[in-house]
Amino acid sequence: MAQLSSSQLRQRTQDDPSRGEFIEPFQQHHANPKLMLNRPIYNERTFKDIFPEKSPSTNSKTSIRKLIKFKGLKVESLKKFVFHAVPILYWLPKYNIKSYLLEDCISGFTVGILRIPHGMAHAVLATLSPVYGLYTNIFPQLIYTFFGTSRHISIGTMAVISIMVGDAIEKAYQEIHKEGSLPPTVDAKLERAKIASSLSIMVGLIQFVMCFLQVGVITNYLPEPLVRGFTTGAACHVFASQFNHLFGIDLERYTGPFSLIKSYQPFFPQLRSTNPTTLIVSLVALITLVVVKEVQDHFKDRFKWQLPIEMFVVAFGAVASYFLKFEDKKVVTVGEIPSGLPPIHIPSITYASILLTDAIILSIVSYALVISLANIFAKKHKYEVYANQASLLHPCNRELFAFGASHVLSSLLYCYPTTSSLSRTLVKDIAGGKSMIAGVVSTLLVLLVVLVLGRFLEPLPVCCLAAIIVVALRGMFRQLLDIKVLWRYSKIDMTIWLVTVVSTILLGLDFGLAIGVGFSVFTVVLRSQRPNCTTLGQFGETGLYGDVKMYEDAKQIPGIRIVRIQSPFYFANAAFIKNTLKMDGRKSEEMVNKEENNGEEDGVVVSNHNNRYTTFELEALQSNHTASGNHASNNHRSVDGPSQHEIQKSVHSIILDFSAVSFVDTVALNTLETIAEDYTSYNIKLCLAECRGTVQEMIFKSGLVKSIDLDQIFLSVHDAVLYILSQDQATPEVHLLENREIETVSLRVEDSNAEAVC
Repeated sequence: MAQLSSSQLRQRTQDDPSRGEFIEPFQQHHANPKLMLNRPIYNERTFKDIFPEKSPSTNSKTSIRKLIKFKGLKVESLKKFVFHAVPILYWLPKYNIKSYLLEDCISGFTVGILRIPHGMAHAVLATLSPVYGLYTNIFPQLIYTFFGTSRHISIGTMAVISIMVGDAIEKAYQEIHKEGSLPPTVDAKLERAKIASSLSIMVGLIQFVMCFLQVGVITNYLPEPLVRGFTTGAACHVFASQFNHLFGIDLERYTGPFSLIKSYQPFFPQLRSTNPTTLIVSLVALITLVVVKEVQDHFKDRFKWQLPIEMFVVAFGAVASYFLKFEDKKVVTVGEIPSGLPPIHIPSITYASILLTDAIILSIVSYALVISLANIFAKKHKYEVYANQASLLHPCNRELFAFGASHVLSSLLYCYPTTSSLSRTLVKDIAGGKSMIAGVVSTLLVLLVVLVLGRFLEPLPVCCLAAIIVVALRGMFRQLLDIKVLWRYSKIDMTIWLVTVVSTILLGLDFGLAIGVGFSVFTVVLRSQRPNCTTLGQFGETGLYGDVKMYEDAKQIPGIRIVRIQSPFYFANAAFIKNTLKMDGRKSEEMVNKEENNGEEDGVVVSNHNNRYTTFELEALQSNHTASGNHASNNHRSVDGPSQHEIQKSVHSIILDFSAVSFVDTVALNTLETIAEDYTSYNIKLCLAECRGTVQEMIFKSGLVKSIDLDQIFLSVHDAVLYILSQDQATPEVHLLENREIETVSLRVEDSNAEAVC
């Protein structure tokens, strides 16, 4: 049969109107598909009678059989477990040497050049000798390569974590020094290194516990505005901690609340004793770093490879110090860098009680920074952080396990807690790094410095390292502009950012983070404390419902008020929901009474309980009312159909749409019982729709709600509406399921022989 064109179809439609309205092909594609549903009305009782739930197996023999089957060691299962625990065994044999090796070597060499000055500078920030920063930029990355899954992040030292470690070390060292448990002959630098390694193993063990308890999702309580606010506040502490190195003055380091303010108090009086040579070297290093960094940022899209200016500053600073004899001018230098690897030692547990709080905070913050950065670059390069691994454990905990292992094992070699560095990760990505082989190459370059070239860096002025740290804070200080963006898009997120920044600056890193997390959780409660309870109306005969304030075509059904609670129902918002719904019930009853009184005075008696209409009459009623409104007398109401004002007054049934209620608590259940009792006293019927299984289970197992049973809970809002309409003796006839017999729901419209199928 030949296919007709659009013009031919249009012409045939015009010639023969019985063919129906012609629909253009594009319109036909969108307009023709229809949903015809022919089923009974279901409440929860009838539905569960027809479709019973699965009964959970509690047979002890079955459980033992499953346990034995799970514990049975098979070669394939063991292989999957090993690949899961050590992912390098999976991806390394598949490594494409021809495609990836050259770019990984170039990228690794570039990042390795940055690792050297970063490690030394961040170690000074952590109140440690620079060599321990080099160690920390070697071993954690190597260990992560075996256990981690992110191809791009650079594990090692980072300014924010280093300042937190420095505060923890300073607090523990002062505590031990006060107690007099340190002999006078003890090397202070070595003792600080031992405290740092103890802190590292504690962080790793805490992350192991988080992994096995599957609480890695705790980082979800650190939203991006909070993290950015925290790092911005921490940057202020980092900046202030470098004043003594930049000016060559002796300043005491403070910890705890208002430590930043305390550090500024002695700074200005000490400016008189500034070392001129140190200040000049600092200014030269700062100007050089800032100018080169700004130029590179401006032309970053044109050049793939960036100049490692930090390494040039380190090299020229060491050379200038050696030939110009900076030490004779009282310029503080790096000092002795021992050649070779550090001896393996077991971290002491002496400091455990002092460092526990700091270890918990560091374990959460360091992991949050790692996983956020890993996800960013995984999304950019279109791969999954946990891809191609056996899912024997929760996938979110794999990175947590890898990071914990890097902390525990590296602590045996005098490393302090680490995280991922944004600057080095960006350089690795820009330089074309494809895999974790680039990270291995970068650590080998640092290892070369530790084994062979360390003595050439001994004349390096510490002020050069301080300049590197300060310039690296540019990105964090630019986050101050977040307040403008957040103010435009989300006032609450802006408040979270502002509270975290201010509390971190004034009260310190630990208290600032705690206050930020607490305030962030409080905003969640605050948002749900006054939930949006919307009134729903029906879209014609579609059986679909929407917000009457949002959609003009959503019309309320006469006698029925449908309210959707768009949040969890719990103690924080129970009173608000109760007052909202009780107010609706009282207003409805008062309006009904007032309407009946007014009707009697006007000679017209209006019964709100008998004027019920089927959903299929709504459009006709509305159109009749619109047509008759222009001709009816002001002293008489239209008996053909109700207005929207009348619909709102004559409420005899209320349906609570629980589709957006994810959970309830005991306070909410008590409130729900009170609401049901109040509606009963007003002769208003209460029904629930679209309750989740967990919500239903809570309602009936708690025994707190006695006024609602399964017959009042419906699978959908439309089921509830049809059931309520079916209770009218005059209009529809609906048969619910009895004895598991399925019957068609047929609604007979008065004065019509048509049958509507729902």
